[in-house]
Amino acid sequence: MNPADNEKDKLFVMETDSGEVEVSLAEVKELASKGDSAGMFALGMAYVFGHAVEMDKEKGYDLLEKSAAQGNPDAKILLVQLYFEGEYLNLDKDRAWEYIGAARDAGLPEGHLYTGLAYMDGIGVEQDYSKAAEEFRTASQSGDPEARNSLAYLYMNGLGVEKDETKAFKLFKNAANSGNMNAQYQTGTCYETGSGCAVDFGKAKEFYEMAARQGDSPAMDRLGVLYYQGGPGLRKDEKQSFEWFLRAASFGIVDSMFAVGCFYAEGFGTSKNLKEAKKWLKLAADNGHKEAVEALASIENP
Repeated sequence: MNPADNEKDKLFVMETDSGEVEVSLAEVKELASKGDSAGMFALGMAYVFGHAVEMDKEKGYDLLEKSAAQGNPDAKILLVQLYFEGEYLNLDKDRAWEYIGAARDAGLPEGHLYTGLAYMDGIGVEQDYSKAAEEFRTASQSGDPEARNSLAYLYMNGLGVEKDETKAFKLFKNAANSGNMNAQYQTGTCYETGSGCAVDFGKAKEFYEMAARQGDSPAMDRLGVLYYQGGPGLRKDEKQSFEWFLRAASFGIVDSMFAVGCFYAEGFGTSKNLKEAKKWLKLAADNGHKEAVEALASIENP
């Protein structure tokens, strides 16, 4: 490794026997080229997510597999994560369970998280919500926000645990404040509907905005609805409603496409524009929105 590497180039944090160290891309590549497990994991992750290098998933998967073959639990659990997300298909259920077990043995909370997800969805095992809740609870105690989000889902729906909307709301909110996008959306839903908490559209807006900033299009759609309706803690705002519906529509949310078409047709929250109205209503209609078909027909045949 070159000690002269500029500190600003140290884009990676790696675990060593003496603790965490920051290293550069050149150092990571050098470690990987020597077959170092941690180096291959870091470089593989970089290629998979396009961090500091041009994205090359196949090259990344190959490096992660090599690291996992050397016993690296972080590489194993990342491959499991990608498998559960449908991104990585070269992992069968048996090997996924093997990798999950290795992560558990290494003390990684993700090992318990993915065991819980497997039991919740019946992946490789018989579906068992009670066992899923146990695993999520263990991972939650280690601070894993996704585990708290999943455990909250079980409490909200009474799956494997006694239904408890208040406990679900608290878990959702905790995970949301830790940056979990799904939990941010769910917390917004709780505030919007009064599930486990008092109805507060202002608070709902805050959490939907958190999720929207991370690219969550359903949250954008709900923001359009909130600003359209107005309610406790939030005034109606036609312009804001239109802008959020337009963002959600641009991400493919069909209900938002319909709303945008209607707003353009009526000049609600934006300037009236029948050409744009027809465009968005047709998009919604082509995606199976029945009301959009009717609205489009009323414009074309007044």
